[in-house]
Amino acid sequence: MKTILVPTDFSDHALFALKAAASIAHKIKAEIKLIHVCNLLSAGFAQYNQYYYQYNKENLKLANEQLIKLTEHECLEGIVVNKYIVTDMLIWETVSDERFKNVDLIVIGSHGTSGFNSTFIGSNTEKIVRLADAPVLTIKTEIEDFRINKIVFASNFMDESYKSFEKIKFFADLYDAHIDLLKIITPKDFESTLKSQKLIDNFAKKFDLTDYSKNIYNADKIEKGIIDFCYEQNSDLIAIETHGRTGFAHLINGSLTEDLVKHVTKPVLSIKMEKPQEFISKLLNYNKSYENWKNES
Repeated sequence: MKTILVPTDFSDHALFALKAAASIAHKIKAEIKLIHVCNLLSAGFAQYNQYYYQYNKENLKLANEQLIKLTEHECLEGIVVNKYIVTDMLIWETVSDERFKNVDLIVIGSHGTSGFNSTFIGSNTEKIVRLADAPVLTIKTEIEDFRINKIVFASNFMDESYKSFEKIKFFADLYDAHIDLLKIITPKDFESTLKSQKLIDNFAKKFDLTDYSKNIYNADKIEKGIIDFCYEQNSDLIAIETHGRTGFAHLINGSLTEDLVKHVTKPVLSIKMEKPQEFISKLLNYNKSYENWKNES
């Protein structure tokens, strides 16, 4: 892990994220890419051109001054920081830009559902979580000494989870953290305890885990089960997979990760799954059902 991307709108929550990113960067000797999206006005009428030009010029100047000041923050001492001001895209679009899409980690601040209105609050944070190829660490509160002692990894522990876990294990090894392997059982997605235990045992064996515990937790909904478990165990970090679905796929499956980012105050580390087998299977079944209906008509 060499490069960490930190979007900022100069808010307190963005600073919380920067401090967390700096703590990680110090530990792994990574550089930070600090990015600010500056929204510029475009004139619709010729008589407003001069006004908009002056406004944009002053706005860019102020943004640059704030960004320079931020790079001088004490938490960044000893870290290589590259700063960027972007004017031609939205904050969530930057994760697909050539300059930023190959980073190893994205750390972003979020207000969640607190009612504030900032550059990358709410849906924009969710879009970054959904679209980014790199792991996304969402920070909501200030953590003076960023330290991870207990990680909750909530999963179904099927084959597609194995690749995602490699990145989560990196954090666990980095901080010598205990890992709670968590399977949530709901009335809608019932699974026998024996089967769940076997899946978790095989998973732990695959990665030669030693400092871990296996947990099977009953709840009405997966999201509520994860949140309740994390607060009961006083966990430091929730790690979860996201399919990175957009469009039709996102509508079918929703996004558990985005719900957690909105509703939990603990840091959330989301890892994009490389093979969304569940969705592919559902889509194939959907197409098959449609073909059967069409042939029978």
